[in-house]
Amino acid sequence: MEKEEMTEQRKLSKYWMLTNDFTQNPYPILDHVREEKPVAELALPGGGRAWVVTRYDDAKAALADPRLSRDIHVHYQLMSKLTGQTMTPPPEHANHLANLEPPRHTPLRKAISASFTPRRADGMRARIEEVADELLDKLAARPSADLIAGYADPLPVIVIAALMGVPATAWPDFLRWSTELRETPPGDPAGDRTVKELSAYMSSLIARKEHERGEDLISALIHADPERRLSSTEILSTSFALMTGGNDTTASLVGGVLVTLLTHPAERAELLAEPGRWGSAMDELVRFVSPITNTLQRATLEPVEIGGVTIPAGETVIISALSTNRDRTRFPDRPDELDLGRAKPAHLSFGHGIHYCSGAHLAKLITEVAARRFFQRFPDAKLAVEPTELRYQASLVVRPLESLPVELRMSS
Repeated sequence: MEKEEMTEQRKLSKYWMLTNDFTQNPYPILDHVREEKPVAELALPGGGRAWVVTRYDDAKAALADPRLSRDIHVHYQLMSKLTGQTMTPPPEHANHLANLEPPRHTPLRKAISASFTPRRADGMRARIEEVADELLDKLAARPSADLIAGYADPLPVIVIAALMGVPATAWPDFLRWSTELRETPPGDPAGDRTVKELSAYMSSLIARKEHERGEDLISALIHADPERRLSSTEILSTSFALMTGGNDTTASLVGGVLVTLLTHPAERAELLAEPGRWGSAMDELVRFVSPITNTLQRATLEPVEIGGVTIPAGETVIISALSTNRDRTRFPDRPDELDLGRAKPAHLSFGHGIHYCSGAHLAKLITEVAARRFFQRFPDAKLAVEPTELRYQASLVVRPLESLPVELRMSS
Protein backbone atom coordinates (compact mmCIF):
# COMPACT_ATOMS: atom_id res chain seq x y z
CA MET A 1 0.00 0.00 0.00
CA GLU A 2 2.78 2.46 0.95
CA LYS A 3 4.57 1.78 -2.36
CA GLU A 4 1.36 2.41 -4.32
CA GLU A 5 0.79 5.69 -2.45
CA MET A 6 4.38 6.78 -3.10
CA THR A 7 4.04 5.99 -6.81
CA GLU A 8 0.86 8.05 -6.97
CA GLN A 9 2.50 10.97 -5.11
CA ARG A 10 5.41 10.94 -7.55
CA LYS A 11 3.26 10.84 -10.68
CA LEU A 12 4.21 13.88 -12.73
CA SER A 13 1.69 16.19 -14.29
CA LYS A 14 2.37 16.96 -17.94
CA TYR A 15 3.22 20.54 -16.89
CA TRP A 16 5.42 19.37 -14.00
CA MET A 17 8.15 21.99 -14.43
CA LEU A 18 5.58 24.80 -14.68
CA THR A 19 3.80 24.17 -11.37
CA ASN A 20 4.14 26.39 -8.31
CA ASP A 21 5.33 23.39 -6.28
CA PHE A 22 8.27 23.06 -8.67
CA THR A 23 8.97 26.80 -8.68
CA GLN A 24 9.19 26.96 -4.89
CA ASN A 25 10.99 23.66 -4.23
CA PRO A 26 12.22 21.95 -7.41
CA TYR A 27 14.86 19.66 -5.93
CA PRO A 28 12.71 16.74 -4.66
CA ILE A 29 10.93 16.61 -8.01
CA LEU A 30 14.20 16.75 -9.94
CA ASP A 31 15.73 14.05 -7.74
CA HIS A 32 12.88 11.76 -8.73
CA VAL A 33 12.98 12.67 -12.44
CA ARG A 34 16.77 12.31 -12.62
CA GLU A 35 16.52 8.84 -11.07
CA GLU A 36 13.41 7.49 -12.79
CA LYS A 37 13.09 9.34 -16.10
CA PRO A 38 16.24 11.39 -16.79
CA VAL A 39 14.96 12.65 -20.17
CA ALA A 40 11.36 13.59 -19.39
CA GLU A 41 8.62 15.14 -21.50
CA LEU A 42 7.15 18.51 -20.54
CA ALA A 43 3.98 19.97 -22.07
CA LEU A 44 4.34 23.64 -23.00
CA PRO A 45 1.48 26.04 -22.26
CA GLY A 46 1.32 27.38 -25.81
CA GLY A 47 1.09 23.86 -27.22
CA GLY A 48 3.75 21.35 -28.17
CA ARG A 49 6.27 19.74 -25.85
CA ALA A 50 9.86 19.85 -24.69
CA TRP A 51 12.30 17.18 -23.53
CA VAL A 52 14.03 17.93 -20.23
CA VAL A 53 17.56 16.55 -19.73
CA THR A 54 18.40 16.18 -16.02
CA ARG A 55 21.66 14.20 -15.72
CA TYR A 56 25.04 15.95 -15.76
CA ASP A 57 26.84 13.79 -18.33
CA ASP A 58 23.85 13.78 -20.71
CA ALA A 59 23.50 17.54 -20.35
CA LYS A 60 27.17 18.31 -20.93
CA ALA A 61 27.17 16.18 -24.08
CA ALA A 62 23.93 17.77 -25.31
CA LEU A 63 25.26 21.30 -24.80
CA ALA A 64 28.19 20.50 -27.10
CA ASP A 65 26.14 18.60 -29.72
CA PRO A 66 25.80 20.55 -33.02
CA ARG A 67 22.57 18.67 -33.77
CA LEU A 68 20.96 20.66 -30.94
CA SER A 69 20.62 24.17 -32.31
CA ARG A 70 20.51 27.54 -30.57
CA ASP A 71 19.83 29.33 -33.89
CA ILE A 72 16.91 31.65 -33.15
CA HIS A 73 15.65 31.32 -36.72
CA VAL A 74 15.25 27.56 -36.25
CA HIS A 75 13.26 28.16 -33.07
CA TYR A 76 10.99 30.69 -34.77
CA GLN A 77 10.40 28.22 -37.60
CA LEU A 78 9.23 25.67 -35.03
CA MET A 79 6.95 28.25 -33.40
CA SER A 80 5.56 29.21 -36.81
CA LYS A 81 4.76 25.56 -37.53
CA LEU A 82 3.12 25.14 -34.13
CA THR A 83 0.97 28.28 -34.33
CA GLY A 84 0.26 28.25 -38.04
CA GLN A 85 1.50 31.84 -38.27
CA THR A 86 4.75 33.07 -39.81
CA MET A 87 6.95 34.40 -37.03
CA THR A 88 10.33 36.09 -37.41
CA PRO A 89 12.77 37.10 -34.66
CA PRO A 90 13.31 40.84 -34.00
CA PRO A 91 16.78 42.11 -34.95
CA GLU A 92 17.50 43.03 -31.31
CA HIS A 93 17.48 39.31 -30.47
CA ALA A 94 18.55 37.73 -33.76
CA ASN A 95 22.15 38.90 -34.01
CA HIS A 96 24.02 37.92 -30.86
CA LEU A 97 26.07 34.92 -29.80
CA ALA A 98 23.53 33.08 -27.68
CA ASN A 99 21.01 32.91 -30.54
CA LEU A 100 23.29 31.90 -33.40
CA GLU A 101 25.24 28.85 -34.56
CA PRO A 102 28.34 28.43 -36.76
CA PRO A 103 29.34 29.62 -39.23
CA ARG A 104 27.86 32.97 -38.21
CA HIS A 105 28.50 32.38 -34.53
CA THR A 106 32.26 31.88 -34.98
CA PRO A 107 33.38 35.41 -35.97
CA LEU A 108 31.01 36.91 -33.40
CA ARG A 109 32.51 34.76 -30.68
CA LYS A 110 36.03 35.82 -31.66
CA ALA A 111 35.04 39.47 -31.64
CA ILE A 112 33.29 39.30 -28.27
CA SER A 113 36.09 37.25 -26.72
CA ALA A 114 38.66 39.82 -27.84
CA SER A 115 36.75 42.75 -26.30
CA PHE A 116 34.77 41.28 -23.40
CA THR A 117 37.72 39.76 -21.57
CA PRO A 118 38.13 38.75 -17.91
CA ARG A 119 40.68 41.56 -17.70
CA ARG A 120 38.07 44.12 -18.78
CA ALA A 121 35.67 42.68 -16.20
CA ASP A 122 38.33 42.81 -13.48
CA GLY A 123 38.91 46.44 -14.39
CA MET A 124 35.33 47.09 -13.29
CA ARG A 125 35.95 45.96 -9.69
CA ALA A 126 36.37 49.47 -8.27
CA ARG A 127 33.23 50.69 -10.07
CA ILE A 128 31.25 47.66 -8.85
CA GLU A 129 32.38 48.35 -5.27
CA GLU A 130 31.42 52.00 -5.64
CA VAL A 131 27.92 51.18 -6.92
CA ALA A 132 27.44 48.49 -4.25
CA ASP A 133 28.46 50.91 -1.49
CA GLU A 134 26.08 53.59 -2.79
CA LEU A 135 23.18 51.14 -2.76
CA LEU A 136 24.15 49.92 0.72
CA ASP A 137 24.28 53.53 1.97
CA LYS A 138 20.61 53.86 0.98
CA LEU A 139 19.74 50.60 2.72
CA ALA A 140 21.58 51.63 5.90
CA ALA A 141 19.13 54.47 6.51
CA ARG A 142 16.44 51.89 7.41
CA PRO A 143 16.31 49.12 10.01
CA SER A 144 15.11 46.61 7.43
CA ALA A 145 15.20 46.26 3.67
CA ASP A 146 14.28 44.13 0.66
CA LEU A 147 17.65 43.09 -0.77
CA ILE A 148 16.14 42.19 -4.15
CA ALA A 149 14.53 45.54 -4.97
CA GLY A 150 17.17 47.59 -3.19
CA TYR A 151 20.35 45.73 -4.08
CA ALA A 152 20.36 42.53 -6.16
CA ASP A 153 18.23 43.92 -9.00
CA PRO A 154 19.77 47.40 -9.50
CA LEU A 155 23.44 46.47 -8.98
CA PRO A 156 23.99 44.43 -12.20
CA VAL A 157 21.86 46.83 -14.26
CA ILE A 158 24.00 49.81 -13.26
CA VAL A 159 27.29 47.90 -13.61
CA ILE A 160 26.43 46.52 -17.06
CA ALA A 161 25.23 49.94 -18.21
CA ALA A 162 28.55 51.40 -17.06
CA LEU A 163 30.44 48.58 -18.80
CA MET A 164 28.72 49.52 -22.07
CA GLY A 165 29.59 53.18 -21.63
CA VAL A 166 26.13 54.44 -20.69
CA PRO A 167 26.47 57.74 -18.79
CA ALA A 168 25.21 57.85 -15.19
CA THR A 169 22.42 60.24 -16.17
CA ALA A 170 20.77 57.40 -18.13
CA TRP A 171 21.06 54.73 -15.42
CA PRO A 172 17.54 55.43 -14.03
CA ASP A 173 16.13 54.74 -17.51
CA PHE A 174 18.08 51.49 -17.67
CA LEU A 175 16.70 50.43 -14.30
CA ARG A 176 13.18 51.12 -15.56
CA TRP A 177 13.75 49.34 -18.89
CA SER A 178 15.26 46.32 -17.17
CA THR A 179 12.30 46.02 -14.79
CA GLU A 180 9.79 46.40 -17.61
CA LEU A 181 11.54 43.81 -19.81
CA ARG A 182 11.57 41.35 -16.91
CA GLU A 183 7.99 41.88 -15.73
CA THR A 184 6.06 42.45 -18.96
CA PRO A 185 4.41 39.25 -20.29
CA PRO A 186 5.32 38.17 -23.87
CA GLY A 187 3.10 39.82 -26.46
CA ASP A 188 2.16 42.73 -24.20
CA PRO A 189 2.31 46.03 -26.18
CA ALA A 190 4.04 47.66 -23.19
CA GLY A 191 6.96 45.28 -23.74
CA ASP A 192 7.20 46.29 -27.39
CA ARG A 193 7.36 49.94 -26.36
CA THR A 194 10.17 49.19 -23.92
CA VAL A 195 12.14 47.35 -26.60
CA LYS A 196 11.71 50.31 -28.98
CA GLU A 197 12.84 52.81 -26.35
CA LEU A 198 15.90 50.79 -25.38
CA SER A 199 16.72 50.06 -29.01
CA ALA A 200 16.50 53.75 -29.93
CA TYR A 201 18.73 54.75 -27.03
CA MET A 202 21.36 52.09 -27.74
CA SER A 203 21.37 52.85 -31.47
CA SER A 204 22.02 56.51 -30.64
CA LEU A 205 24.78 55.56 -28.18
CA ILE A 206 26.45 53.27 -30.74
CA ALA A 207 26.36 56.03 -33.36
CA ARG A 208 27.88 58.51 -30.92
CA LYS A 209 30.69 56.19 -29.90
CA GLU A 210 31.71 55.73 -33.52
CA HIS A 211 33.07 59.28 -33.20
CA GLU A 212 33.65 59.54 -29.42
CA ARG A 213 35.65 56.46 -28.49
CA GLY A 214 35.80 55.62 -24.80
CA GLU A 215 37.19 52.85 -22.62
CA ASP A 216 33.90 50.96 -22.59
CA LEU A 217 32.78 47.70 -24.21
CA ILE A 218 30.68 49.35 -26.94
CA SER A 219 33.67 51.44 -28.04
CA ALA A 220 35.90 48.36 -28.02
CA LEU A 221 33.47 46.47 -30.28
CA ILE A 222 33.09 49.41 -32.67
CA HIS A 223 36.80 50.17 -32.97
CA ALA A 224 38.14 46.60 -32.99
CA ASP A 225 40.49 45.36 -35.69
CA PRO A 226 38.62 44.96 -39.00
CA GLU A 227 38.55 41.16 -38.81
CA ARG A 228 36.97 41.37 -35.34
CA ARG A 229 34.62 44.28 -35.89
CA LEU A 230 30.88 43.87 -35.40
CA SER A 231 28.17 45.64 -37.36
CA SER A 232 25.93 48.19 -35.63
CA THR A 233 23.08 45.66 -35.65
CA GLU A 234 25.29 43.00 -34.04
CA ILE A 235 26.46 45.45 -31.37
CA LEU A 236 22.84 46.46 -30.71
CA SER A 237 21.82 42.82 -30.36
CA THR A 238 24.78 42.12 -28.06
CA SER A 239 23.71 45.08 -25.91
CA PHE A 240 20.21 43.60 -25.60
CA ALA A 241 21.69 40.25 -24.58
CA LEU A 242 23.66 41.96 -21.81
CA MET A 243 20.68 44.03 -20.72
CA THR A 244 18.30 41.08 -20.55
CA GLY A 245 20.12 37.80 -19.97
CA GLY A 246 23.08 39.42 -18.24
CA ASN A 247 21.01 41.48 -15.83
CA ASP A 248 18.48 38.80 -14.96
CA THR A 249 20.97 35.97 -14.47
CA THR A 250 23.30 38.08 -12.34
CA ALA A 251 20.47 39.52 -10.23
CA SER A 252 19.20 35.97 -9.64
CA LEU A 253 22.72 34.89 -8.64
CA VAL A 254 23.27 37.85 -6.29
CA GLY A 255 19.95 37.25 -4.54
CA GLY A 256 20.61 33.52 -4.30
CA VAL A 257 24.09 33.93 -2.83
CA LEU A 258 22.86 36.51 -0.30
CA VAL A 259 20.08 34.24 0.99
CA THR A 260 22.45 31.26 1.00
CA LEU A 261 24.96 33.04 3.22
CA LEU A 262 22.20 34.45 5.41
CA THR A 263 21.10 30.88 6.08
CA HIS A 264 24.62 29.40 6.35
CA PRO A 265 26.23 31.39 9.18
CA ALA A 266 29.28 29.13 9.52
CA GLU A 267 30.23 29.53 5.86
CA ARG A 268 29.56 33.27 6.05
CA ALA A 269 31.87 33.54 9.06
CA GLU A 270 34.58 31.62 7.19
CA LEU A 271 34.52 34.07 4.30
CA LEU A 272 34.44 37.14 6.53
CA ALA A 273 37.41 35.78 8.49
CA GLU A 274 39.36 34.97 5.31
CA PRO A 275 38.46 37.60 2.67
CA GLY A 276 40.89 36.06 0.20
CA ARG A 277 38.58 33.05 -0.15
CA TRP A 278 35.63 34.94 -1.67
CA GLY A 279 36.82 34.47 -5.25
CA SER A 280 37.60 30.76 -4.92
CA ALA A 281 34.25 30.14 -3.21
CA MET A 282 32.18 31.55 -6.04
CA ASP A 283 31.91 28.42 -8.22
CA GLU A 284 30.59 26.34 -5.32
CA LEU A 285 28.14 29.11 -4.46
CA VAL A 286 27.01 29.24 -8.10
CA ARG A 287 26.62 25.46 -8.16
CA PHE A 288 24.60 25.44 -4.96
CA VAL A 289 22.42 28.44 -5.84
CA SER A 290 21.87 27.60 -9.54
CA PRO A 291 20.80 31.10 -10.66
CA ILE A 292 19.21 29.65 -13.78
CA THR A 293 16.52 27.00 -13.87
CA ASN A 294 17.46 25.77 -17.33
CA THR A 295 19.90 26.73 -20.05
CA LEU A 296 18.45 28.35 -23.16
CA GLN A 297 16.35 25.91 -25.16
CA ARG A 298 17.77 23.88 -28.04
CA ALA A 299 16.03 22.53 -31.16
CA THR A 300 16.87 19.14 -32.68
CA LEU A 301 17.99 19.37 -36.31
CA GLU A 302 17.73 15.58 -36.68
CA PRO A 303 16.83 12.66 -34.41
CA VAL A 304 19.16 12.69 -31.40
CA GLU A 305 19.59 10.03 -28.72
CA ILE A 306 20.08 11.42 -25.22
CA GLY A 307 20.15 9.20 -22.16
CA GLY A 308 18.70 6.26 -24.05
CA VAL A 309 15.79 8.32 -25.42
CA THR A 310 15.59 9.15 -29.13
CA ILE A 311 14.25 12.68 -29.55
CA PRO A 312 12.79 13.32 -33.04
CA ALA A 313 13.88 16.14 -35.30
CA GLY A 314 12.13 19.46 -34.83
CA GLU A 315 11.71 19.12 -31.08
CA THR A 316 12.61 21.42 -28.18
CA VAL A 317 15.24 20.30 -25.66
CA ILE A 318 15.69 21.86 -22.23
CA ILE A 319 18.81 21.31 -20.09
CA SER A 320 18.00 21.48 -16.37
CA ALA A 321 20.88 23.29 -14.68
CA LEU A 322 19.10 22.95 -11.34
CA SER A 323 19.24 19.19 -11.72
CA THR A 324 22.72 18.76 -13.20
CA ASN A 325 24.28 20.95 -10.51
CA ARG A 326 23.12 18.45 -7.87
CA ASP A 327 23.59 15.21 -9.80
CA ARG A 328 25.19 12.73 -7.42
CA THR A 329 27.09 11.02 -10.23
CA ARG A 330 29.01 14.28 -10.79
CA PHE A 331 28.98 15.56 -7.20
CA PRO A 332 29.03 12.37 -5.10
CA ASP A 333 29.81 14.05 -1.79
CA ARG A 334 26.65 15.72 -0.37
CA PRO A 335 25.44 17.42 -3.56
CA ASP A 336 22.55 19.11 -1.73
CA GLU A 337 24.86 20.82 0.74
CA LEU A 338 27.08 23.89 0.44
CA ASP A 339 30.76 22.98 0.71
CA LEU A 340 33.14 25.89 0.15
CA GLY A 341 36.04 23.45 0.06
CA ARG A 342 34.53 21.28 -2.67
CA ALA A 343 37.11 20.31 -5.28
CA LYS A 344 36.34 21.39 -8.85
CA PRO A 345 32.62 22.19 -8.63
CA ALA A 346 32.29 22.22 -12.44
CA HIS A 347 28.65 23.31 -12.63
CA LEU A 348 26.71 23.98 -15.84
CA SER A 349 25.05 27.25 -14.76
CA PHE A 350 26.93 29.16 -17.46
CA GLY A 351 26.55 26.46 -20.10
CA HIS A 352 29.25 24.49 -21.87
CA GLY A 353 30.91 24.43 -25.29
CA ILE A 354 30.70 27.24 -27.83
CA HIS A 355 27.72 28.79 -26.01
CA TYR A 356 29.47 29.06 -22.65
CA CYS A 357 28.40 32.44 -21.26
CA SER A 358 30.78 35.25 -22.25
CA GLY A 359 29.75 37.21 -19.18
CA ALA A 360 30.35 34.44 -16.63
CA HIS A 361 33.44 36.10 -15.17
CA LEU A 362 31.65 39.44 -14.75
CA ALA A 363 28.59 37.78 -13.19
CA LYS A 364 30.77 36.05 -10.60
CA LEU A 365 32.71 39.25 -9.94
CA ILE A 366 29.55 41.31 -9.39
CA THR A 367 28.19 38.64 -7.07
CA GLU A 368 31.42 38.32 -5.12
CA VAL A 369 31.62 42.08 -4.56
CA ALA A 370 27.91 42.31 -3.74
CA ALA A 371 28.03 39.60 -1.08
CA ARG A 372 31.36 40.62 0.40
CA ARG A 373 30.47 44.32 0.71
CA PHE A 374 27.04 43.54 2.15
CA PHE A 375 28.25 41.21 4.90
CA GLN A 376 31.23 43.41 5.74
CA ARG A 377 28.78 46.29 6.18
CA PHE A 378 26.06 44.27 7.92
CA PRO A 379 27.75 41.20 9.48
CA ASP A 380 24.79 40.59 11.80
CA ALA A 381 22.05 40.91 9.18
CA LYS A 382 19.38 38.24 9.38
CA LEU A 383 16.31 37.18 7.46
CA ALA A 384 13.15 39.00 8.50
CA VAL A 385 11.07 35.91 7.67
CA GLU A 386 11.50 32.16 7.94
CA PRO A 387 13.41 30.69 4.96
CA THR A 388 10.33 28.64 4.04
CA GLU A 389 8.37 31.88 3.57
CA LEU A 390 10.63 33.12 0.75
CA ARG A 391 9.08 32.83 -2.70
CA TYR A 392 10.64 32.44 -6.14
CA GLN A 393 9.32 33.86 -9.40
CA ALA A 394 8.15 31.36 -12.00
CA SER A 395 10.52 31.18 -14.96
CA LEU A 396 11.89 28.54 -17.31
CA VAL A 397 15.23 30.33 -17.47
CA VAL A 398 16.26 32.21 -14.31
CA ARG A 399 15.35 31.55 -10.65
CA PRO A 400 14.94 34.93 -8.93
CA LEU A 401 13.48 35.53 -5.49
CA GLU A 402 10.39 37.73 -5.40
CA SER A 403 11.84 39.55 -2.40
CA LEU A 404 14.49 39.08 0.28
CA PRO A 405 13.42 40.90 3.47
CA VAL A 406 16.21 41.31 6.01
CA GLU A 407 16.78 43.01 9.33
CA LEU A 408 19.99 45.02 9.17
CA ARG A 409 22.38 45.03 12.11
CA MET A 410 25.28 47.44 12.06
CA SER A 411 28.47 46.25 13.77
CA SER A 412 29.44 48.44 16.73
